[in-house]
Amino acid sequence: MGLKTKLATAVAAYISYKAFSRRHDIKQTYTIEKARFDSMSKDKDNIQKQVAIIKSELAKVNAISQEIGYNTRVFQQDLEPRLKIIKDHTDHLQNHLTIKKTEKN
Repeated sequence: MGLKTKLATAVAAYISYKAFSRRHDIKQTYTIEKARFDSMSKDKDNIQKQVAIIKSELAKVNAISQEIGYNTRVFQQDLEPRLKIIKDHTDHLQNHLTIKKTEKN
């Protein structure tokens, strides 16, 4: 057995001794970290579900937005001629009232 082999064996034995003497701490740390990992895994799954819901709702919002945009354009196109007719009538009435006022004076 060479010096390197003896030295490696001694280091491995020392590490094994320290690990054995701290086995309760290591077990407790492992248990805590495993619980954290499980919790993070559940959180990750929950987040993925929420993201899927958000994506599906976003598609609905986009569809509604397009529909509202279309309805707005149709409403504006329908409203323009009606406003013109109303303006023509009010101009006519305004002219008629102006003429009556000037006749009275």
